[in-house]
Amino acid sequence: MLTALGLLVLLLMAGLGVDVGYLRYQKQQMQKAADAGAIAGASAMIYDGSSSPNITTAAQADAAANGYTNGTNGISVQVNVPPQTPGDPFQGKDNYVEVIVAQTRPTFFMRVGGFDNVYVRSRAIASSVGSSDGCIYALDPVDKKTFLINGNVGISSNCGILVNSSDGDALHKNGVSGTVDASSIGVVGGYSGSGFNPTPVAGIAPFTDPLASVQAPTDYPTTCDSAHTNVVINNNNNLQNLTQGTYCGGITIGGNANVTFGAGTYVLLGGGLTVTGGATITGGGVTFYNTGNSTYPYAPIKVAGSSSTTLTAPSAGPLAGILFFQDRSITDHTLLNTINGSNGAIYTGVLYFPTTPLRYTGTPVNNAYEIIIAWTLEFNGNTTITNHYTTLPNGASPIQSAVLVE
Repeated sequence: MLTALGLLVLLLMAGLGVDVGYLRYQKQQMQKAADAGAIAGASAMIYDGSSSPNITTAAQADAAANGYTNGTNGISVQVNVPPQTPGDPFQGKDNYVEVIVAQTRPTFFMRVGGFDNVYVRSRAIASSVGSSDGCIYALDPVDKKTFLINGNVGISSNCGILVNSSDGDALHKNGVSGTVDASSIGVVGGYSGSGFNPTPVAGIAPFTDPLASVQAPTDYPTTCDSAHTNVVINNNNNLQNLTQGTYCGGITIGGNANVTFGAGTYVLLGGGLTVTGGATITGGGVTFYNTGNSTYPYAPIKVAGSSSTTLTAPSAGPLAGILFFQDRSITDHTLLNTINGSNGAIYTGVLYFPTTPLRYTGTPVNNAYEIIIAWTLEFNGNTTITNHYTTLPNGASPIQSAVLVE
């Protein structure tokens, strides 16, 4: 009798172990679905904003892809924006998405004790303000040498390089000396040349413009007075201050001119920005939006290497971190922008040329961060790219990435 009772107890304990193991497995599977849903929801928030219904749609879709479809077989996939769990450190905070996956699961041996079902629940929170690893992007999807490193060039980057072209020679490095150091290097197609560290990863998935969700300025005047039309500054050494606004026909600075740009957004309505000679230009909290129309045709940005340039993007507002912003409606991929920093120029911000090429030369120094996005990229000269975003909102890159935080 004692043996029989002992065997019964052992069987009940074994059965309890089976049930607990099964329920733990179910919770682990739910956790995977909750994690995936939270990251998908935060990604949708990045592209569509915190009030978009796509957040819930994306979160529930990714949970379903992991085996947990909301409303099916008693499954609940709850999406909270912002998180609502009482006592959680992220409760009520913007830029966070909470996903709770729950389902009542049947038991096997625990039914002996009256436990026919157990409510199983997993929860995850993701943030939309994580910093993307990338800081150098070439967006052309098909052409050769989309990112050309020309000559014995050295590139030192604390962040990643991404090349979108599917061509077999999308990333091309000339010269046998010089190194390209980055946290990661990925290319959709292939690459040629040596001196890469780490070795580029070929065959990555194609990607889109990482700043496509940033709204371009739209409420600017399309006519200008004489003081803001075809502005040319050639006076030697005399300081001239410019203020934000629309500049029809662009701004041309030459000679030994000394120009300070006050904080704000400068709409270059045709003509672009041209800096030549030994000019000195400075500006803090500035964004140059380069556009055009039928009266004032679009022209590229051209900053010569002999100039002394110190420009810093805004640290707050809708254009936080954006230094140069090219109108996305420009479709002529031959309009070459040239930015030369060989005279110790300091560019702090995003150089954003999503549909036009950029030739970039020189060694910026002492800048907190720099991000370069262009249709195609050509690098000449040694370059250091840094990624210290502490002055920007949430201390994060303008290129945001969904990050699982809980």
